[in-house]
Amino acid sequence: MSVKSIIHFLASSSIFLFSYNNELSAQNSVTNEKKDRITILNSCSYYNKSNSEEAYFFNPEIEAEHTIEKILKVVGLPSNFTIKRANIENAMATIILTNSGTFERFILYDQNFMNSVKLSTGNDFSQWSILAHEIGHHLSGHTLTSGGDSHTQELEADEFSGFVMYKMGATLPQAQSAINKFCSNEGSISHPPKKYRLLAVETGWYNAKNNSPNSNGISGGSTSDVLTYQGSVVVMIIQNAKSGENVKQEIIGTKPILKYIASSKKWQISYTDEKGNFTMMELSHIKDTEDGAIMKDTNDARYSVINGVNADGMLFCQLLDIHGEAFAYISFEGLKRK
Repeated sequence: MSVKSIIHFLASSSIFLFSYNNELSAQNSVTNEKKDRITILNSCSYYNKSNSEEAYFFNPEIEAEHTIEKILKVVGLPSNFTIKRANIENAMATIILTNSGTFERFILYDQNFMNSVKLSTGNDFSQWSILAHEIGHHLSGHTLTSGGDSHTQELEADEFSGFVMYKMGATLPQAQSAINKFCSNEGSISHPPKKYRLLAVETGWYNAKNNSPNSNGISGGSTSDVLTYQGSVVVMIIQNAKSGENVKQEIIGTKPILKYIASSKKWQISYTDEKGNFTMMELSHIKDTEDGAIMKDTNDARYSVINGVNADGMLFCQLLDIHGEAFAYISFEGLKRK
């Protein structure tokens, strides 16, 4: 459905969109990001020992998911964990007792912490090295028991991080930048002093360099990889701005395929519309927001796009460029990774 068709759709309902500046409360009532309370069992945090026994976690940013994909790709291993954002002021690999009573591996990260890492170091590799460190804990089995020498485990995870960072194109200073900025010179009961951690990263980095060339061509955040999702339906949702209730909901397309290009933060979307015609959308990034990003299509219509595909397999796009008393959303539903 084109932007003009959406406008006609709204007009036929005698409803028009509210302004962007006043849309936050209604948007939140639609998306209402799910947060789950979790009990943390065995955990390995990036720096300092986490005192958290309970936390809330949320869906991860799509860039974090994409980073995990890249790390696992360069080491040739499948994922054996789930990644989530959480209110932990750190990053950690942990075992969690889920609501279903099962024990599962997770990597948790605090987005404010990760943003401060990137801001302080000025490169993407610093964030990537932290996630690689936590993956190293899981792959080494460190989270399976509460015992063991934590200093040795941390250095093993640091060495793995250094190995991965070389494979991803980082210089040695870039691979060490997070430790240099955030880790203690003296160390602690749970973590060794900075100089030993830097040496462990250096060891891993040189092991990778001496044993295999960097053939991935990945540089500080740029990559040609894409995330691809295939879905079931495309739904237009009209919501009253005051009550938050859905006024109209209609399927406007089927079989959507969504591709997210991480290097440019761009969505390429195709689906079959209600008349059986093949339709394409391309959403280009304008700026980040707290919940995702503001993007525009090829007709310069602007959308608020929720950050990534949520746990229910949906991507919400809110049309922003029409003003009135309601909100219009395009929801791509039933999305699964291809």
